Amino acid sequence: MPDYAAQVLVCTNTENAEDRRHCGDKGGREVRQMFNELLVKHKLLDKVTVSNVGCTSQHKFCNGAQGNVIVYGPRHELGGTWYTASPDDVEEIITEHLVNGRIVERIRNAERSVKFS
Repeated sequence: MPDYAAQVLVCTNTENAEDRRHCGDKGGREVRQMFNELLVKHKLLDKVTVSNVGCTSQHKFCNGAQGNVIVYGPRHELGGTWYTASPDDVEEIITEHLVNGRIVERIRNAERSVKFS
């Protein structure tokens, strides 16, 4: 099993809520699918792992085409960065955050982060 430089957590939770308020009912599943496709395109499958996660309680920040994404890595200084992202944002997360180590401020969820000391 490889050691990864980064981990991406994508909320795909639905909980079958009638109002379809959760990330999996919005764009979470599509965001996850886009990560799957683009990590292959960018030849990063041996450097980045992507996992589904349950509710992060941040779905209120997502519009109808977005989901929550949490990225750990690729450098310690970046900590854990939370994004409210649509499938169209995934390419930028990969190229800017995962490849170049720069946080994508325009979609960063400023309400949440994880800092390592």
